[in-house]
Amino acid sequence: MTFSSDEHVFDTFEDALEGQFDLGVTDGLPVIPPTPERVRAMLDAAGIAPDAVLGEVPTRDVIVTAEKVACNAVMAGCLPEYFPVVVASVRAVLQPKANAHSTTATLAGAAHAVIVNGPVRHEIGVHGGQAAFGPGFRANATIGRALRLVIRNVFRTVPGVLDRASFSWPLRYSFCFAEDQESTGWTPLHVQLGYDLDDSLVTVQSVMRLFQITEFAPGCEDILTTTYEIARHMGLQRDDWAGDERSVVLVIGPEHSRRLIAEGWTKESVAEWLWPRLNADTIGKYDQKVTLASPANILIVTAGGPGIAQSWWLIPHLAVAASEKVVQG
Repeated sequence: MTFSSDEHVFDTFEDALEGQFDLGVTDGLPVIPPTPERVRAMLDAAGIAPDAVLGEVPTRDVIVTAEKVACNAVMAGCLPEYFPVVVASVRAVLQPKANAHSTTATLAGAAHAVIVNGPVRHEIGVHGGQAAFGPGFRANATIGRALRLVIRNVFRTVPGVLDRASFSWPLRYSFCFAEDQESTGWTPLHVQLGYDLDDSLVTVQSVMRLFQITEFAPGCEDILTTTYEIARHMGLQRDDWAGDERSVVLVIGPEHSRRLIAEGWTKESVAEWLWPRLNADTIGKYDQKVTLASPANILIVTAGGPGIAQSWWLIPHLAVAASEKVVQG
């Protein structure tokens, strides 16, 4: 196996850690030096050749190879067994309608949510329960970080250069979580998208806005009313380029899902109830239409922990949610 990436030689591990900052390849935090042995272990775990092309960013004349992605997965702190998920996430964000150029260069600083479904969640420990959006879980943190390092170092999305975000935000360090499929009897996201239950899938959704939905009322229609009202505060206009495929992600927490399930609601019936209310004409100054082609464009995921009655909206940039199967070596 031969490698094509540039090699840099350092006298000590500490020199290598500091040298990555000098090379300008970190996200501001220390990274693991990507030695040939570590990179090879990543590639072997996915059964993929170093020169395999995962996709391209045509507007930047960037070709993304497995070797480049493996280097950044090592730097992010991934274990080799995480690498097939990293590969799937990179393939997803490089799908044309995922709009890799615009979502990574926008002044508004869009982030990317990596949502993992299927058996691989348990095999490598991608967390979807208590505190799933936050720190403390190696697979979540390093898989999400690997994608962002690829965006920085391979897509050339460096702040002040091709990353034109005016403020940016912490979600651009890492944002990865699993659907907690076992917490409900609802159909998992990947099955709703047409995949088999035993498939493992990554779905990448660009995130322009992240809205908290907190509603303690016991009635399900009260919960869902607050849900659509929160989304309509900022709205989502139709984008002709993304077209009818453009979706939003609704992450429903366990306190809300428990009440909905008790009254016989399903993901499908929640989406059917929300869709016409999201798409209704604007009523007031701060009440904006959320334009979606159908209820199927409300991608519902279950995650989070008990306690507070809370769910979350993930509202996209000018992009379509993109999915890729996880292929393990």
